[in-house]
Amino acid sequence: MYKDVIRYQLADGTSQAQLLKVAGDIIESWMNKQPGFIRWEIHKDTNDKETYTDIVYWQSEQDAKNSEKEMANIPNADAWFSCYKEGSINSQNLQQVGSFE
Repeated sequence: MYKDVIRYQLADGTSQAQLLKVAGDIIESWMNKQPGFIRWEIHKDTNDKETYTDIVYWQSEQDAKNSEKEMANIPNADAWFSCYKEGSINSQNLQQVGSFE
């Protein structure tokens, strides 16, 4: 499993409800159709109430990279990208090497 981890702040005037609505639209219209997509989680930092972290789960790194190439085809992408404060986005990529329960 491969994970994209994205930390960001919301743009001024963007509410959490608006972010979740736009994310739901993106899931329905685009992300669910991407090969290898598993799920997208949105988290709010409990220590820094202005910071959010998304974790996007993919079957493989290649699936994630292929979807990045398709981002230009996201319907209504402007609404999604306008949710993020400019300059606040920081991303990491994680490859799972173990899991314990």
